[in-house]
Amino acid sequence: MLQVLVLKIEDPGCFWVVIKGCSPFLDHEVDYQKLNSAMNDFYNSMCQDIEIKPLKLEEGQVCVVYCQELKCWCRAVIKSIVSSADHYLAECFLVDFARYIPVKSRNIRVAIETFMQLPYRAKKFRLYCTKPVTLHINFCEDSAEIVRAKKWDSAAIQYFQNILKATTQVEAKLCAVEEDTFEVYLYVTLKNEKVCVNDDLVAKNFACYVSPMENKNFDSLEKPRLNIKSASFSNKLNPALTLWPMFLQGKDSQRMENKTVKCTMDSLKGSPKKESEKKQQYISLKDVNKCVESSVCWPTKRGITIYANPDTPAASASCQKSSEKPLRSAEKEEYNEKNGCVKLLQFLNPDPLRGDGVSDVQQLQKLKSGSQQPMAVLRNKIEPCLSVETAPLSTDLKKALQRNKFPGPSHTESYSWPPIARGCDVVVISHCGNDPLLYLPPMLTILQTGGCYKSLPSRNGPLAVIVCPGWKKAQFIFELLGDYSASCRPLHPVLLTIGLHKDEAKNMKLPRGCNVVVTTPHSLLRLLQYQSLLFLRLCHLLLDEVEVLLSEAKEQMFAILDNFKKNMEVEERESAPHQIVAVGVHWNRHIEHLIKEFMNDPYIVITAMEEAALYGCVQQVVHLCLECEKTSTLLQTLDFIPSQAQKTLIFTCSAAETETVCKVVESNSIFCLKMHKEMIFNLKSVSQQWKKKLSSGSHIVLALTDDCTPLLAITDASCVIHFSFPSSPKTFGERLYCMSDHFQSLTEQGSAEQGDKKTKSVLLLSERNACHAVGVLRYLERADAKIPSELYEFTAGVLEAKEDRKARRPLCPYLKAFGFCKDRRICPDRHHVNPEVDIPRKLSSQTLPVLGYIKIIPFYILNATNYFGRIVDKHEDLCATLNAEMKEYFEDSSNKATVEKMEKFGLYGLAEKSVFHRVQLLELSQKEDTWALDNVLVKFIDEGRTGLVTRDQLLHLPERFHTLPPQAVEFIVCRVKPADNEIEWNPKVTRYIHHKIIGKLHDAKVILALGNTVWIDPMVHITKLSNLKTSVIDYNVRAEILSMGMGIDNSEHVEQLKKLYKGAKMPSFEESLNQTLIPSSREDSACLLSTRQEDKGSERGTDSKTNSENQKHETLPKNNGGASINKTTEPPKSFHPQIKWFQKEDVVILKIKIRNVKDYKCKYFRDRVVFSAWVGEKFYLADLELQANIIKDDCKCIIKYDEPVITLAKEQRESWCGLLKQRNPNVAFDFDHWEDCDEDKEDSHFAKVVNFKNLSCSVAGLVETSDKSSDEDESESE
Repeated sequence: MLQVLVLKIEDPGCFWVVIKGCSPFLDHEVDYQKLNSAMNDFYNSMCQDIEIKPLKLEEGQVCVVYCQELKCWCRAVIKSIVSSADHYLAECFLVDFARYIPVKSRNIRVAIETFMQLPYRAKKFRLYCTKPVTLHINFCEDSAEIVRAKKWDSAAIQYFQNILKATTQVEAKLCAVEEDTFEVYLYVTLKNEKVCVNDDLVAKNFACYVSPMENKNFDSLEKPRLNIKSASFSNKLNPALTLWPMFLQGKDSQRMENKTVKCTMDSLKGSPKKESEKKQQYISLKDVNKCVESSVCWPTKRGITIYANPDTPAASASCQKSSEKPLRSAEKEEYNEKNGCVKLLQFLNPDPLRGDGVSDVQQLQKLKSGSQQPMAVLRNKIEPCLSVETAPLSTDLKKALQRNKFPGPSHTESYSWPPIARGCDVVVISHCGNDPLLYLPPMLTILQTGGCYKSLPSRNGPLAVIVCPGWKKAQFIFELLGDYSASCRPLHPVLLTIGLHKDEAKNMKLPRGCNVVVTTPHSLLRLLQYQSLLFLRLCHLLLDEVEVLLSEAKEQMFAILDNFKKNMEVEERESAPHQIVAVGVHWNRHIEHLIKEFMNDPYIVITAMEEAALYGCVQQVVHLCLECEKTSTLLQTLDFIPSQAQKTLIFTCSAAETETVCKVVESNSIFCLKMHKEMIFNLKSVSQQWKKKLSSGSHIVLALTDDCTPLLAITDASCVIHFSFPSSPKTFGERLYCMSDHFQSLTEQGSAEQGDKKTKSVLLLSERNACHAVGVLRYLERADAKIPSELYEFTAGVLEAKEDRKARRPLCPYLKAFGFCKDRRICPDRHHVNPEVDIPRKLSSQTLPVLGYIKIIPFYILNATNYFGRIVDKHEDLCATLNAEMKEYFEDSSNKATVEKMEKFGLYGLAEKSVFHRVQLLELSQKEDTWALDNVLVKFIDEGRTGLVTRDQLLHLPERFHTLPPQAVEFIVCRVKPADNEIEWNPKVTRYIHHKIIGKLHDAKVILALGNTVWIDPMVHITKLSNLKTSVIDYNVRAEILSMGMGIDNSEHVEQLKKLYKGAKMPSFEESLNQTLIPSSREDSACLLSTRQEDKGSERGTDSKTNSENQKHETLPKNNGGASINKTTEPPKSFHPQIKWFQKEDVVILKIKIRNVKDYKCKYFRDRVVFSAWVGEKFYLADLELQANIIKDDCKCIIKYDEPVITLAKEQRESWCGLLKQRNPNVAFDFDHWEDCDEDKEDSHFAKVVNFKNLSCSVAGLVETSDKSSDEDESESE
């Protein structure tokens, strides 16, 4: 008996323990403590000087990681790897602590062999010969019985956990070992009584016993086992050593992933028992990789049928031996059908080789035209439907398709419709896999046949559920259902989007007669959790864009599939259809799991050949090389001494390159054929030589161009080398299709007989193909291929270069709205701040505020957090003045002159009721009908919205109305994003916010401003109660979004924006961004501050807060945060004025932002200037310690435009990095004059910073902080 300590419990079939006791083969706990201490000392000290990070990360890799929770370095195995913006995140299993933790790639180190001597401390256990059961209820016979189940239910798991929590001692009797799992009888001590957990679970009807032979046969189909009951075996091989690190890893890292130990006492195929036992008696740790492999009886081979044309299906291995069927293709008229040879060639080949009656001229014409019939890889044979008339659709649906001018089933639809219409499980992978018409027409046809659903319970609930990756796709499919279901029996489809609130899911009611629900994974799972009875009638589960669903919502999808599978196992539903249809663009490993666990003998249709190669387990290899080294790299790739017969294709881009490759290969003693368009006469000879049967160890190579692929129709190649990079994904797929005879079906993958036949695709990537590196990397990641670290570095450089080329592109809207972009590798927009483009623009003489409190009016609501509107200036509303002048001007009818000749992007006037707007012409429509009204697209430059108007509505706008810059500003509310991993706001939220805020005056705090965009948080609507002298907050926009349950907190939004801003080579407002400026009124200040505090605490912030204004002793917040000014008890003190500065080649100019100055003084020193003045009853003082020296005799101070202006003469003619030695929050660089600096000197400081990254003097030093426009923003001087 082994004493154990339980670390982690998943279920009775999987729990992790630590083996305790004094057995001679067990390591003591003190050994692990010494190991942890040594590991921490080594990796905390020596790793600073020695680079011990792994060159690449792979699933299953043994490594050492840093655990933040345990605060130490731990041995671990990488389970999965996720790529993020700036690093890789790996899910690791701590082998000594039985924990799953996420680890950043920078915290992963190479596992030193010294630290791998001890076995893993955590051991994986499961109960021996104990299987889960469940209660099976037969409603028809009114009976119930307990039957075997495939997984443990929650009650059994909870009971198992409670037993182990309550016990005082846990012991285990070892019975068998299967790979890394110990099978045991588990004994626990409860109240001084020893209980066998296996027996207890069986007695409580949570489990049942199975015989050891049944258990062995059941498990051995998937994994071979080690039987511990053999005395000789247990004496020689200690089961505790089966989890030795070196056993899993080995010294050869290349063998780490593929080495598995398969040992058994009896071969399932009847191998001699004595011989097997003899080999196991001498097993040792060193020879563990040489264990006898059991001859496991693998499932019978499932054939892959490969079709090259909907009209002309190519035969599989079995079909080639059977008599061929007459062809129905359109090419029957072109060829001589009476000639049996031609007919046979057409049957066997999608692009027939030359036969009698087919001349070289015809082949050459076909070659030049580049015509190639479409291809398909199928699992199970399908007879395609070639027209709407022959399609398995209802008559009404056919008429509806014809009314919509449906051209006919596409190549993929011709194969996907028949099995879906028969109610079979289907997986469809195609380039058009995001088109709902791949599955909707046949599904609607099934739903019209009500007879097959009579056995279902007569209650309300859908028959079919369509799961989409997002609400936008769900909305599109819902509208499509409305179009096509109108012509047949009403199905009453429902679009289901449920927020985070539990009450919404609990109160959801489906309309009577609802047969189809269109929804998203998160919404469906929420409804299942609270109203699972609604889906008792569910028969059809359709997964749209399945690869996206299983990648982004994997947990939710598998929970939905488990629920669907559980419902299907009810006996009363045996006569009802149960179908899963999965449609997508890409193949991935999650789809394999979907097929194996949840589908019953599915039909698989793949018309994208590059995806078919992933399904067929083609090994993908990439070699990075220079263009001049491709030939030598090619020779290194070729197998000169193959163990089996090999057929290799080398694809080139031209005839000359083909000749070169052929000579190089032949010079190394490999038989090489060649084919290109200039050798069409030799087509038959090349084809015959290629088809000859090769003996073991032979190797034939064919160098060819892509345009020869259709004529040769090769499908039996074992290796494809892309010497020239494929011109398109379609070309890449056509090349891979040449190995389609060796594509492995899911039942063949991993079998011993298929291991040596694995096909390989080798891609040579040079600097000429740098633009395709990102796509190659994405494909290799989906193929789970070994990716060289050089490719990651190369791709990073390519992405950086692409990002640099996007300098003039607009900033990514997702980056602006949420602080992140889902996939920067394919996003066309910019993801960095460009100082030349993102300088806050001018609204008049003032630029956009970069921080502080503002008043805004939103006029156009783009979505829930993105609006266009105007900033309202409390002192002078220039826009209101302009509108009044325009109204006065156009009220004179003589001034309403229509525009005869319009120019694109020209400014014009437009009347809407009694209001006149300035609009910019964006696009002129060109209509063939001259009598129709000609609409033009215009943008309202002072409101931000766009619209279509007629030409005669545009009025000539005088030049004096052009001077004011456009007043429309983009506003983005921070720290909130859509729920459920969406990237678009649900229309429900947008409509609600639109009605809430449109046209109303709001108060907001500015977080950041770039270009024409201002980020605000919070944004509130404040009502002033003048009679009570009180202000109340009606609502906080962010809190309103969160209250709807469609949004979640996005705390990293502001930090990401600041990080982008800080990384840009432009003036830094880092200090200013962290300061709080005073809003336009004291009531608003208190309201906004209370809103901010409430928003942090509860994320709601919708309750009104008041601040009394009628108290005499009121206080104002200062820039330093905590101090306040008592106006009645403390005497007046000096204030520091706001100062803006800029420089020229020889002088520095300071603008003191105060007016009505009297008794001002200015004293100059060599490195210091002191300014003082009185304004009314306030005394201002500024003592400035300068960055560099000045000539005090040449300095002067004058009053200009009612403001003091100080001119400081530089001692040396050079650019200053900043004005002051110490930053001052009241001093800021004057951006209105930064262009003047460049005009004075071409190589000015700012230009150097923009153009050269290695310049040590950053423009960030030019700005101490942002300026504050209000006189009430003065801070008390120290």
